[in-house]
Amino acid sequence: MVINVALQDGFDGDTVVLRVDGIEAFRGEEITTRTQISHAGDTALEVPDGPFTLEVAVPTRDAGESLELDPHVQPNVALSLRDGRIVATYPERPGFA
Repeated sequence: MVINVALQDGFDGDTVVLRVDGIEAFRGEEITTRTQISHAGDTALEVPDGPFTLEVAVPTRDAGESLELDPHVQPNVALSLRDGRIVATYPERPGFA
């Protein structure tokens, strides 16, 4: 099963690491938000067909978050950095403008 992950606001030359149940699934370097469109990048992650843990780490900001997700309920995840914290939202469809 696949989920869509969008990196949105607050990134500025950052490293972003996404882990699915502890296994690295994505690593982005020099991730920077295009503030005009609130977009820094996106990726599709292969995930289990049931509940799993998505770990989000931004080591360049010493920020991290662990999210418990079900791909049938949350097929789209939008991640932003706000006040040094990772904030997740769950839009209904990809292309989350």
